[in-house]
Amino acid sequence: MTDIVIKDYTVVMDWESGWWESEAAGLRFAYGTDAPQVFHVLAPSAADASDQADELAVDRFSEDAAEYLKHVAVLLGHARLVKEGE
Repeated sequence: MTDIVIKDYTVVMDWESGWWESEAAGLRFAYGTDAPQVFHVLAPSAADASDQADELAVDRFSEDAAEYLKHVAVLLGHARLVKEGE
């Protein structure tokens, strides 16, 4: 029997091109961000981390808005985006 090891993951998601189309304008206005989104999760695998990030995106925004977020990277460990000037 194998023990399940829970690891730290960072999931980076960015808005797909449709986010900038006119039908998404109301969502962009409501949530006020075009920045990539970063989610820190604990999971047994990168696939599970990705699934958790999907759920967190719905919690952070809404199901309609989260549909525009696509995965860019799943990183092992907790990392943060570097802000301009750092």
